[in-house]
Amino acid sequence: MNKLDENNKERIYNLLVLKGEALLKGQFLALRQGKACGELHSNFFTAISDQIDPLLIYLINDEITASLLERGPLTKLIEEVKNSHYSDEHFKRLQYAEDDLQDLFANRTDFIIGSNLLDFKVSTFSSFEKHVEELYERLLLRKPRSDKKERKLVELICKYSESSDGDKKASILEQIKKVTFYVSSAEKIDYVLSKSGIQKDRLDEVRIFLNFYRNQRNTIHNLGVHKGKSQSLILNGVDITLENGKPSYTENHNSAIFACHELMDIYELMHTGITGEAVF
Repeated sequence: MNKLDENNKERIYNLLVLKGEALLKGQFLALRQGKACGELHSNFFTAISDQIDPLLIYLINDEITASLLERGPLTKLIEEVKNSHYSDEHFKRLQYAEDDLQDLFANRTDFIIGSNLLDFKVSTFSSFEKHVEELYERLLLRKPRSDKKERKLVELICKYSESSDGDKKASILEQIKKVTFYVSSAEKIDYVLSKSGIQKDRLDEVRIFLNFYRNQRNTIHNLGVHKGKSQSLILNGVDITLENGKPSYTENHNSAIFACHELMDIYELMHTGITGEAVF
């Protein structure tokens, strides 16, 4: 049996701690909302627990197979799959895939871990967006957004109707086209933040952090490469860097787990500030 990887052991430990906290807070919040103990429930914290699972399963399974000589039954498994479904027309395809598979397990584990961590960042921030939007809808019932855009549109339409100058009408028409009532996810998050009662110094930190997390998530659209202004963040003493034209970089992949923990803390502040319900 091969020795377990120290880095992966630390990641698994930190993921277990994160998952445990998510489950505890998810259960506590469900109880506060009137759910019976053991009754099926869903909230932001249970969603985060669900997003932890694929990464946790991968790391655990990877350590199990890596601890076995030549990764245990890998070759035997592939042979059995081939024997069960083999077709002569697939010979060359299978040969290429098998050769690459050996290299994948031997030399490209960092790439696979990085890909799984990118999925983790995407899914956790998407969960955050979804549940903050629910807070946004609750908030609008008490504190509707201003009608500034509506008034601006009416003003432009009046100017357009009253004008007889062709060039001026064309200019006003272009302004009318730019008026949109779509509220982006980022705008909804910022609105909820602004009404959450978070102190200004902390609020500035939160906005910087969420912008960084969002930019990490958005690299999924560029095969993991950041497009935009370079920026960095330090969490639990670990630096994470987003450099233009490069993938997100950190010396310690636990930083993604620490970042998710911070995301949970921020949601907790927002939820309590908007609903008045303590999470834990």
